[in-house]
Amino acid sequence: MTNPAPLIQMSRLHVVCPSCQDTLDIAGETILCPSCRTTYPLQDGIYDFAPGVGPQPGFGQRVLESRIGARLYEDYLRMNFVRVMGQNWDGGLTPEAEDAYLVRQVTPVEVPILDLACGAGRWTHTLVETFGAERVIGLDLSSSMLKRTRRLLSEVLLLRADAARLPFADASLGAVNCSNSLQLFPDPEAVIAEVGRCLKPGGTFTFFTFRKSPSPAYRLLQRACEELNRVKAFQEDDLRAWLSQAGLRVTDLGGPNLIILGTAER
Repeated sequence: MTNPAPLIQMSRLHVVCPSCQDTLDIAGETILCPSCRTTYPLQDGIYDFAPGVGPQPGFGQRVLESRIGARLYEDYLRMNFVRVMGQNWDGGLTPEAEDAYLVRQVTPVEVPILDLACGAGRWTHTLVETFGAERVIGLDLSSSMLKRTRRLLSEVLLLRADAARLPFADASLGAVNCSNSLQLFPDPEAVIAEVGRCLKPGGTFTFFTFRKSPSPAYRLLQRACEELNRVKAFQEDDLRAWLSQAGLRVTDLGGPNLIILGTAER
């Protein structure tokens, strides 16, 4: 039987249709947009706001969408990905440091707090421990990852949706976190614009991603990882420009090696 707690949380949100931006009424196990007539079903306790949208192409994305990939993600796949993309061979960024940064930097003005591209629930769990399950939403496009998160966090509201078309009204989120995911999106600038649209004034956007290596030799290895997984590293100036265009003010942009740990405020 579906745990009712996340569904009660859903009924309290100001959600909109990702297709036409009309306000949606939450009733029953299927949401019907009154304007464009798009339906958003409830499956395994997860509302699907991207019906018919499959995973992004690329070997890495196919692995993340698989059950095995979801199971191995946190203990093996993610660790090695961060080593290569972030040149983190010396362990300059540890899981404990990730948690510490998140807890220190996330300062929601109100609820809810969105863990964007939540994956297997690694950072969702940290947010829940800090702020409480009733205040946190996990969102991802991978059904396998969301099911993994559901097993870890049964009380959290989980949504399947496209990060570039968020199902939230303007200025309706108290904070947004996006850890180890910006590099996955085909259009990260559009995702950042959506975050800016949905954040309430004073809310924070925290993120963890990767900068391009200045070393030509290491950049070859990093680029091979990018091509295999269909991901991209960034120039900090590009991130600053996209954040500014989204109405977000950078308050922190650091991180060890090639890892970017960033915070911006609406």
